[in-house]
Amino acid sequence: MVIGILIALQINNWNEERKERRIEARYLQNLKIDLKNDSLALLEIKAHRVNTAHAAKTLLNIANSGHIEDVYKVDSLYWAIGIWWEFIPNDNTFQELISSGNLNIIRDEKIKKSLLKLSKDNEQIVVDRDHMRREYDQYLYDQMVSTVSFLKSKDPDQFNEQWESWFYSNRGVISTNKEKLTAEYEKLLNNPVFINGVALAGGNSVYLVSVYDRVLDDISELIERIDKALQE
Repeated sequence: MVIGILIALQINNWNEERKERRIEARYLQNLKIDLKNDSLALLEIKAHRVNTAHAAKTLLNIANSGHIEDVYKVDSLYWAIGIWWEFIPNDNTFQELISSGNLNIIRDEKIKKSLLKLSKDNEQIVVDRDHMRREYDQYLYDQMVSTVSFLKSKDPDQFNEQWESWFYSNRGVISTNKEKLTAEYEKLLNNPVFINGVALAGGNSVYLVSVYDRVLDDISELIERIDKALQE
């Protein structure tokens, strides 16, 4: 009788453990998917930040020269800097682990510690991103719209019909108001608030690239640990 009860308890414990291992495997697989998506997003925004840093440096050099030789180039550089992209972490699985209290179902302590560290890094990225966005609004966007009538200086028909391709083009479509636009951009490049904004955009982009690189390395190591745990 006692032996039968003990065997039943062992079978029950074994079944519970198998159930937990299936749940753990599902979480690990979903974490891996989230992390791979984050890697792709970080690589994309890293390329954007590198481009922003180069564009900011070039625009600052033009501003220091005191003369605009090619307003098309200045217009293109502004949009290369001014288009706003942001990284939004794919942390749905991690948040589910936390809210459900199932984080302890992950047996590998290093995976849990890495997930918690990555969560803090992502929170810091959001803080830095929001700070940078406020600088964009105050130093770049506000100064731009108060100085350059860029919508009027574009071809209005083409703008209305093909606004998306215009917005993402390298040069845009600048109308015959070239002299007016040149004068307005020269005024903008003599605005210390705007120039400080360009410098901050470039410097912050360089900083964020270094942050993205560190997070990408951490994600790569974490995926390796998850793969190993899934094979056990």
